[in-house]
Amino acid sequence: MRFAARPGLPRRLLPEALVRRHATAGRVHLTFDDGPHPVHTPAVLDRLRAAGVTATFFVIGGRVAEHPRLVERIAAEGHALGNHTMTHPAWKPWAGVASVTRELRACQAAVANATGLTPRVVRPPLGRVPPGFLMAARRLSLEVLNWSLDTGDWRCRSSADAEQCAGETVRLVRPGDVVLLHDGPAALAVLDQLLPVLACPSSSPGVEASRGGPASGIL
Repeated sequence: MRFAARPGLPRRLLPEALVRRHATAGRVHLTFDDGPHPVHTPAVLDRLRAAGVTATFFVIGGRVAEHPRLVERIAAEGHALGNHTMTHPAWKPWAGVASVTRELRACQAAVANATGLTPRVVRPPLGRVPPGFLMAARRLSLEVLNWSLDTGDWRCRSSADAEQCAGETVRLVRPGDVVLLHDGPAALAVLDQLLPVLACPSSSPGVEASRGGPASGIL
């Protein structure tokens, strides 16, 4: 089984003006979906802090309400917070603007209640961007950000899977990538291999992580 992969053709055909998939200035920007998680998110944050790397965390509003202090820590350590909806629904292509807007507004409110900050970027569950989602994001002045490299960490079921996933990610990563990870155990294995590469561009020319705050990466 292969884990890390680029998006399929249908997603690549969407113009970046509608759905952004690449980082600015040739950097590699790490993103984490589906948190915060009480065990895995702190471990991710510890690794990022040790490497001096910043990332964007696309959080689920319901989990923000359960773990507000973790969201505070994410923001306090210089990372960006993104909207990943309130309940992570698997929207159909005909999802309505009103229902999507309610999901996004609820997540915005949850993050604001926890941190006093309002996300400026949004990522749809499963990366699906039906027209209703695009319209709702525009209504709320949210930039849609997907990814150019999916690590596949969400499909790992063992430590061997995670090690394979990490190796594939290191081989595929390129300057300008927005990398998809999740707040889970497999992401830690990926970070343990990927962060040293990002910290030493000479080992992979042109590949360097976002540093010094989210503004230096994609935002």
